[in-house]
Amino acid sequence: MRVVLEFAPKRALRLPMHYNAALHGVLYRHLGDNRMREQLHDHGLHRVGSKPVKLFAFSRLMGKYEIDSKEKTITFQGPVRWVVSSAVDQVIYDLSMTLLKAGPISLHGTEVQVRTASLERYSGTVTQGQIRLMSPITVYRTLNLNGRKYTQYYRPGTPEFTELMRKNLLLKASALGLEVTEADAAFDLIPIDEAHMKERIVLFRDTPVHAWDGNFRVQGTPKMLALAWNAGLCMKNSDGFGLFDFFARRR
Repeated sequence: MRVVLEFAPKRALRLPMHYNAALHGVLYRHLGDNRMREQLHDHGLHRVGSKPVKLFAFSRLMGKYEIDSKEKTITFQGPVRWVVSSAVDQVIYDLSMTLLKAGPISLHGTEVQVRTASLERYSGTVTQGQIRLMSPITVYRTLNLNGRKYTQYYRPGTPEFTELMRKNLLLKASALGLEVTEADAAFDLIPIDEAHMKERIVLFRDTPVHAWDGNFRVQGTPKMLALAWNAGLCMKNSDGFGLFDFFARRR
């Protein structure tokens, strides 16, 4: 399930270019269930072995904006929309109700009023389709080189990217107790135009994350497409990566 939130800023909403951490903070501050918030933040909603699995993702802010390259800021004029999605419905119910009751909230020092909160469920039965990314996708592996940890990121369309993307989706399925078949494991993300894929380097609390935007098709069983739609595609979903929608559902 996901919620589409519309914020009405009291003045122009000026944010740093890399504002994922600010949205991350809004989400955690406005989960009303203290136990769920602590569990989600500290341990993930579920664990598979030693790995915490958080099972939520969120989009960029959507609205009219201007970028100041010199100051490294982005300023939104007028209302903005933000989408939060989770494979655990209670997260979305809790966040929606808390934000609607909160009155004005602070987003990086600017007061915004939550104007509307619209819930959406995934009801698709397709096995493939073209998608639009609402936040960029990232896949990586942590390596140990000469005793030092190093993060290796992979480009969509490479064998390493596909392997790690599939493993991540199966990890989410395992965390939810879903039974998966060989067909479920053969999930694919296919770049439509590799020449126009764009690498995005996003700072999350001063840590650079290499991510990708572009035009893609997804192919998989209805079960796994629904899981990816709800919980996010690829990695670092809870930091604001990997939320997508199908073009046929364009807002």
